[in-house]
Amino acid sequence: MIQKSYAKINLFLQVIGKRRDGYHELYTLMHKIDFFDYIKINKNNTNSIKIKTNIDELNNEKNLSYQAAMLFFKQSGIKPQVTIEIEKHIPQGSGLGGGSSNAAYTLSMLNEMFDFPIDDEQIYTLAAELGCDVAFFLCKKPAAIAVGKGEIINEIECNTGENTVFLAIPQINISTAYVYSKLLLTTGEPINKMPFVANIGKCELDDIKPHLFNDLEGAALKEFGVLREIKSILIGHFGNALLSGSGASIFSIINPEVRAEKAIEDLLVSKGVYFKTVNFSKKGR
Repeated sequence: MIQKSYAKINLFLQVIGKRRDGYHELYTLMHKIDFFDYIKINKNNTNSIKIKTNIDELNNEKNLSYQAAMLFFKQSGIKPQVTIEIEKHIPQGSGLGGGSSNAAYTLSMLNEMFDFPIDDEQIYTLAAELGCDVAFFLCKKPAAIAVGKGEIINEIECNTGENTVFLAIPQINISTAYVYSKLLLTTGEPINKMPFVANIGKCELDDIKPHLFNDLEGAALKEFGVLREIKSILIGHFGNALLSGSGASIFSIINPEVRAEKAIEDLLVSKGVYFKTVNFSKKGR
């Protein structure tokens, strides 16, 4: 069994406050994009879980896909008997949710492979145990509002039109815990009270584009000068730019008639920045 494991971007992310459990209360809109890893899962005869990736440091039991498989077999009562191979393209520490996506797709694929021993409610519970945004990647729609720690999901319709996403990913790995440790909570108007978010069960991306927002961006940009430079370059060329999640990726939403000029691409390359233009995903799980 082989599937694509999609990345995501956060179109807006507000940190409402700190919770008693040490996590932060979030309100964020996430959308999958056509940037993905490949996951291949086969049954084996070893009564064990084997994990193989093209990144050496991920070939161990700390890999979220390995942990997802462990939870699945524990919950289902089925003996572990699979080899999970992941061809990684989504960079680590990029704010694009690669590890969380891998974990979610692993849960979903294993459930299908073993004839659905776990119902949807249980799968979402397992996802929440693995990480705050893992549940999003189980959604049947490509866009959702996430609240709580990020594990409470409300799937929505988001008309992205002909817009695409320009991704700029520097060669730095930003710790989510570090960014949250530097976060200064504001007392501004909650984003879920703003007019463009009201009744967001259906939304137009063009209405959201002027309001791209991320409370985590300030802490990340303050620490990493290259992120400030990238954001300035992208705003100057595309008119908008935003850090995704806790970073390090910065993205711009671009109209179909707009393309990155070679001078912009050369400038990003000179700063060691990987970049690509991708579509908004039309697929959910």
